[in-house]
Amino acid sequence: MKQIRVESSLLVYLDDLEFTEAALGADPLAADLAAAFEEEITAWPEVFQRQRSARRAVVRADALLAVLDGTLDRITIRFGGQALVEASQDRKSVAFRKFFPTSPSEFVRGPLRKQCERTRDVMVPEIHKLPAGSPLRVFAEPLLKGAKAAIAGLAARAKVHGDAATVATDVTEWKEGVNRLRTTTHAELVKIAVAEGLGRAWPEVFFRIAETGSAEGDGVAPLAPTP
Repeated sequence: MKQIRVESSLLVYLDDLEFTEAALGADPLAADLAAAFEEEITAWPEVFQRQRSARRAVVRADALLAVLDGTLDRITIRFGGQALVEASQDRKSVAFRKFFPTSPSEFVRGPLRKQCERTRDVMVPEIHKLPAGSPLRVFAEPLLKGAKAAIAGLAARAKVHGDAATVATDVTEWKEGVNRLRTTTHAELVKIAVAEGLGRAWPEVFFRIAETGSAEGDGVAPLAPTP
């Protein structure tokens, strides 16, 4: 008997549970051992749904943040173009440098949080210091709004990633529990085989032989021999 790899998908685990439960139930000598596998099969949908929901939340949070990042970048690039005009195309001028430590295109390629914080704490306050007639003043509100939205998006993504890590740990623990059940069941089958003189091969027929090396990384890893 081989242990299912923890990296294998929940569907692999379900298939193995179904196989063993059906096999145990089909043999009168082993039928009493099937109930524990029925319990795990019943628990599987909730485990799968939690994993699926966590992954979905991560994907959606990443997608939302990508849009917020892109929106802020576009506003920043437009602002940078206008700021350069106001600075007479002199990127090294004080008038331009007070907004951008580097070129606007390089600035938006930096860490998003750093971009947001500089936009909120430096760029927008500097815009508000400009004369009322400055064409740059119209950028203050959209820049601040974009920066705040992206910061909120970063916080939301951090939360769902944290939640997903917790779910992943719970799923791993469930998988480990299934493998422990398989191990203890195999040990019980070995005892029955010895008592009934059925030979070493008999306990093995209750466990599915899964294929290894699939693209998804599903498969089985060797389990230490049962004492």
